[in-house]
Amino acid sequence: MSGDTVSGNALQFTNDNKHAYAYSGVITTVVSTDVKLMEFETNSEYHVAKLQFWYDAIGSGSNIEFKVSFNNIKVACYHVTDSIDAEWSSPIRLIIPPSTVVLIEAKNAAGTEPVLSTLTTKVGMPQRVGNLDE
Repeated sequence: MSGDTVSGNALQFTNDNKHAYAYSGVITTVVSTDVKLMEFETNSEYHVAKLQFWYDAIGSGSNIEFKVSFNNIKVACYHVTDSIDAEWSSPIRLIIPPSTVVLIEAKNAAGTEPVLSTLTTKVGMPQRVGNLDE
């Protein structure tokens, strides 16, 4: 766990381990191909997350689908067509369970546009179960 700011396929933790974050960096979509924005696996903690996408599809005829999968199960998606301005999506709120592989992808049916994703989380630990006297 570290306090470094990085982009790519990594979930970073603040130094106190109370929050985590990931930034994809700007990635260009490929026509009709899933492009990975982020992929990481959680450990024993859970995350109360806010995910946002940025896209620049101004007058391009773009048809971009952002997909979020947990352990190869699609749990959320966000779809955008031509926009007036480059803009941020509405936040998607998620609870990411422990031991979960998270994959965030973008697919553009009509063009090649720059996109990015940001994920910020509040980290939670599971409650201890059992007798405290060992």
